[in-house]
Amino acid sequence: MKSLGQKFLTSPSLFLMAVLAVFVACDEEYDHTVDVKQPMIISFNPLPGVEEISVNSVLVLTFDEPVKKGKGSIQLSGEGGSTIVIDVTTDAVTLSEDPRVVTIRPGELESDMKYTVSLDRGTFTDLLGNEFMGSTGDKPWTFTTAGDIGPLVVSTSPENGENEGSLIKLEMTFLSEIQKGTGNISIFTESNSRVAEIAVSSNAVMVQGKKVTVYLGTPLEFASTYYVTIDNGAITDLNGKKFKGYKDPAEWRFTTTAGNQEGLVVHLPLDSDWSDISGNKFDARPGSTATAIPQFISDPQRGKVVHFMPGSYAVLPKHNLLRPSNSQNFSFSMWLKLKGIGSDPVIFSNSDWDSGGNPGIVLATDGALTYTGPGTPGRGWLVKLAGGGRMDWRAGEMTSQAPALADDKWHMVTVVIHQDTKLLHVYIDGKEYMRQDQAASRDLNLLTGALWDETNDYPFTLWEDGTGGYNAGSDTRKELDGYMDDLRIFDRALSADEVDKLFKNLN
Repeated sequence: MKSLGQKFLTSPSLFLMAVLAVFVACDEEYDHTVDVKQPMIISFNPLPGVEEISVNSVLVLTFDEPVKKGKGSIQLSGEGGSTIVIDVTTDAVTLSEDPRVVTIRPGELESDMKYTVSLDRGTFTDLLGNEFMGSTGDKPWTFTTAGDIGPLVVSTSPENGENEGSLIKLEMTFLSEIQKGTGNISIFTESNSRVAEIAVSSNAVMVQGKKVTVYLGTPLEFASTYYVTIDNGAITDLNGKKFKGYKDPAEWRFTTTAGNQEGLVVHLPLDSDWSDISGNKFDARPGSTATAIPQFISDPQRGKVVHFMPGSYAVLPKHNLLRPSNSQNFSFSMWLKLKGIGSDPVIFSNSDWDSGGNPGIVLATDGALTYTGPGTPGRGWLVKLAGGGRMDWRAGEMTSQAPALADDKWHMVTVVIHQDTKLLHVYIDGKEYMRQDQAASRDLNLLTGALWDETNDYPFTLWEDGTGGYNAGSDTRKELDGYMDDLRIFDRALSADEVDKLFKNLN
């Protein structure tokens, strides 16, 4: 007779049930499901595409599951071939308390550099050894570092938000001395239309110490809104650190002046700088080919004036208001003090004086060594107009000879081109001098063209002809030395009474 235990072990049904019970118990304690999913990155810091991050930044990756270091490297490739390679097994790569988070310390990065980060396959694995598949080219991780702290802007002219901006120049003053870098300065209208793109390497951009001046070849429009962009690195400090530039239209935005509506186009007091106070802001500037720079001084009779020593001259900007046509009334007046020299050096002109037939206006001395006033021989000084013809007003040829101009005394010279009456009027010290029987000295009907060079577009120039080279081209003429004060230009014809009042008010 078998025992109860023997009956249980020999019973097929009971034995099968016992085996199944064992397997169920094991399945409850251990899960042997196979994990074949690779770890994936779910966030980047810095974010892909971000700019202006610190050169000392660390990089942080967050995976979708806990990871551990594998093998291989992490590369940071900069534009231009600069590459940083980090072995994942080094201390530059660490896991946080949260094992999903990885921190990468690449060290100091290059400034103003765009980096692309790539990771080798297997640099990280999950806890079961499944490999991270590495970064892919279709979703690059890029970021750009901030530039070095370059030169800082102290002021701009026009100021940001100004409503009286210049039409012809931009100015920037920096905290430290600066130099030209590489890039462009651009000006846009309010509707984002670019009206100027100026290479910083061009002669239109002048750098002096801490100041940058940009002269515009084409003037801006009156009463119009513009903004300025400047490329990163267009300006640098003396150590090469880059000015970050302007990208946002709000960084340098201004509205130009509405201008003078009363006929006064230019008024240069010439007290301490070249500023035009007419309202049009047509500031003058020293000539680009000058061998000397005019100096502002104190004169015992007139106070602050400008001294044009030999080799120096200045120019006004180019603008339609300074391009007199053969139908436009035009006047100019200035105070002068100079000594006579030989030949015919230019005092004020927008013409090439190499030939009297060249279009434009010339105020010059001529034979000033011999003409010392009424009763002496020579021409003394002259006003030449040309444009489809030529006219010459000469001091010594007037019915009542005009006083000498180059006698080392202050005189106010005024020229009125009255196209409505077709007459030229020339004044010295408020008094007009003319010759009725000499049509070539006063009859504007002799001219059929504009009184400016439409081909070469010479600017009005002080102490030189429009080319900036006539006086300089002669050993005699280049010695012209003298003083100027209170230059005014009008786009209307001054009356004799206005000229008289101007003389008496400024004398």
